[in-house]
Amino acid sequence: MLYRIITGNYKSFAENTSFDLFPNPKRETFPNHVCGEGVTPVLKSTAIYGANGAGKSNLIKGMRFIQEFATTLNTGKDSQKLRNWYLNNRFKLPVEDENKPISFVVEFENNSRAYLYCLEIDANGVKSESLLLSGVGKTNHIVFQRDRNGIVFKKAKVVESVRKILERQISENPFGSVLATNGILHLTEDEHMKNAFGWFMDKLEVIEISRDIPWLIDHFKDNADMMEFVGEIFTKVGLGIQNLYIKDETFDQWLKNASQEDSKVADIVTNKGLSLSKMIDDVPMLTVTEEDGKRLVREFVFQQIGRNGSVCDMDVMSQSTGTLRLLTLIPAIYFAINNGKTVLIDEIDNGIHPMLIKNLVKFFGESKSNGQLIYTTHETALLNQQELLRPDEVWFVEKVEGCTKMYSLNDFKIHKTISIENGYLDGRFGAIPFIGTL
Repeated sequence: MLYRIITGNYKSFAENTSFDLFPNPKRETFPNHVCGEGVTPVLKSTAIYGANGAGKSNLIKGMRFIQEFATTLNTGKDSQKLRNWYLNNRFKLPVEDENKPISFVVEFENNSRAYLYCLEIDANGVKSESLLLSGVGKTNHIVFQRDRNGIVFKKAKVVESVRKILERQISENPFGSVLATNGILHLTEDEHMKNAFGWFMDKLEVIEISRDIPWLIDHFKDNADMMEFVGEIFTKVGLGIQNLYIKDETFDQWLKNASQEDSKVADIVTNKGLSLSKMIDDVPMLTVTEEDGKRLVREFVFQQIGRNGSVCDMDVMSQSTGTLRLLTLIPAIYFAINNGKTVLIDEIDNGIHPMLIKNLVKFFGESKSNGQLIYTTHETALLNQQELLRPDEVWFVEKVEGCTKMYSLNDFKIHKTISIENGYLDGRFGAIPFIGTL
């Protein structure tokens, strides 16, 4: 579970800015929205609101960077790329300190242990990287601490020969990660370093608005439980779809009925021997793959409910952009509910009808998930404390003189009967666009 993110000098975050998922113990509504089985109680979902350009997406992008940094074995040839990343992503309005590092702190729990992963990056590489056992507001204990003078291991059990290997790695590549290097090369079996690496690698999912899933069909095909989960979501959110399945055909069978446009795909496959996906709205309409020497064509088929309860098979082309966008989110929602993943989604409502999003959020809230769903949105219909979200599950992002500020709705005195949506639209909580005279 994710506890907290703190970032500073990153994009629009000029000063250290904190975002957390700690519940207000005085809030009594939706007790099932709080996971109390771990080291400390933590919220299972959070909605982040703010005007366009306020910095909501920057938080998501920051977590994407941290995940990639902590799980990727960088080499010396990546140094210039990461140096440019620092120069392009530090706060620039204006650059008051040429040497001030971009900083991140991520507090999380994995395998009943709480951790703090801390990182500072400047133009010369990693200024500091550390992993601490979190005392969750009490005393923290260093697992490892790295700066430009070397690495110190305290709680981590690392033999001297391994410490020298890691120091040599980071001296050759100052933009490399100790956590990633150890996790990928398996240099030490220290439980704390494995827990931290495992959380970033296996328990965190970050979905940006531009993300697509080119092999989505194969992703669903290999997981029967997920296919069943798709049908459950489609039924409960009100899409008029009874179920979804994947149709398999041999390439020759498919080619007999292929349209003129699909014949172009066939020509590419036949002439170049490729396996590929034909994409529509970032979702594959079909995939062409080879198994056991046979070329197969697979495509999604939606069982659409029609008149008098009839059910008809419909292809991807018959579905709305919103349905397809929802389809790309379902694997992440599935893993949050069934595998305890922490999922961050940028603009969850993009291209999806407000009622569908409302039902999706309600579906997650009512689930017995031990995972988390954190998302940015403009959809004010979700601001319903009687049906969907507790006040401590809502955060706002506002930009002041080019600097992003984040604050929780929990900072306001909110009576349990008021309309949060109306209050937000009236400007009571800030974080709305300022519209001048037109």
